[in-house]
Amino acid sequence: MKKSVLFLLSVFGFVFAGCATVPTTWEQTVINYQAAAPKVELGMSKQEVVDILNPTQTLLANTEIKQPDRYIKDGVNVEILYYRSGWISDNLNTDDEYTPYVFNNGKLVAIGWMTIGGPKNTSSSVPKVNVQNKTTVIY
Repeated sequence: MKKSVLFLLSVFGFVFAGCATVPTTWEQTVINYQAAAPKVELGMSKQEVVDILNPTQTLLANTEIKQPDRYIKDGVNVEILYYRSGWISDNLNTDDEYTPYVFNNGKLVAIGWMTIGGPKNTSSSVPKVNVQNKTTVIY
């Protein structure tokens, strides 16, 4: 009898412990990104950065990947790659959940939103309705 009770307790403990510690694909992607991102340095080639950061994004579906921006400015080929570096559980896929990597002629010259004017949309910019006053407030 004691063996049966101990067996059942160990099985339940294993099942519940396993359920509680499994991160979502977005959470795991962010964990992977955070581990790899410190290896990236300004001046690296685009290929070096891609080799470091692309493996961190493999769990994402195509709709969860922010497409790159490309343009020419003053004769310089500019490319901006975005990597999921954050996750907010609001069911929105917004710019503030990504970190941009800016390349000029294939060399990394900037990391982050500051150099490109900030994110276009963020989770905090979701309109909230104040039911009592019936007005919409943008935070």
